[in-house]
Amino acid sequence: MVTVVMACVALTGCESPTAPDVPVEPVDGWFTASDGVKLHYLEYAGQGTPVVLLHGYMGTASGAWVAPGFAPALAERHRVILLDQRGHGESDKPHEPSAYGERMATDVIELMDHLEIGRAHIGGYSMGGSMTRVLMARIPERFITAIIGGSGVEETDEALRAAAEALDPKGTDPEEERILEEFARAQEGMPEPDMVAIEAVAAAWTIWWPQPINLTRIDFPVLAVNGEFDNPYSRTTRMTRELKQFENVILPQRSHLTAIVDPLHLQRLVTFIDAHDS
Repeated sequence: MVTVVMACVALTGCESPTAPDVPVEPVDGWFTASDGVKLHYLEYAGQGTPVVLLHGYMGTASGAWVAPGFAPALAERHRVILLDQRGHGESDKPHEPSAYGERMATDVIELMDHLEIGRAHIGGYSMGGSMTRVLMARIPERFITAIIGGSGVEETDEALRAAAEALDPKGTDPEEERILEEFARAQEGMPEPDMVAIEAVAAAWTIWWPQPINLTRIDFPVLAVNGEFDNPYSRTTRMTRELKQFENVILPQRSHLTAIVDPLHLQRLVTFIDAHDS
């Protein structure tokens, strides 16, 4: 069953999950991947089922999931793990493109093994959403649900792709400039990204991204969350057609940049995970 949800626009005035009554602080952790790269993660040691979240390109675990409230809200009922993907945050930053791409998916599974997590809810935004689609298709037995934000699965049928692209609204979120300024202020005083590593990530993804995605083994619920101005139909038409349990949330007036901070994004993600917890 497919449900399309049109969420509210404003950054304020939307009901969203409340923060825990007692402040919860994440614990820093590190582990060494099988290729020798040292990776950093944050963990909220909750008592519920695990949730693993993946940030986007040039992002960090803290910036993507702690500051907007996702991790604290989830930590009320879950064990939450936030990975600084290689090349980002406090993780090692190799300069060779061969250190990225497929290797980044392996990092997630190795992190789960390191933490002795058999199955988890998996989610991500932008690059993290793209990583989620790869993981859910290749190793579905390790996941309870999947949440793909700011990304999707490419439509393989040319006619259906063209029809979906025609439905994608064109526009710009009027809040974008203000949110960009807030992002810039939040970055003040933080270490500059290693641009050689960032470029290596991009080079690897240029090769890895076009690889086909097989959805036939996915038998668990999947949620997509995209802004209205972020190609929400062309990114999801194939999942709508092929997945048995798929929910598609479109955030009105939101762009790729601003959908991540919409309170309805937070609310729908938390509600979805809790509704399908096991």
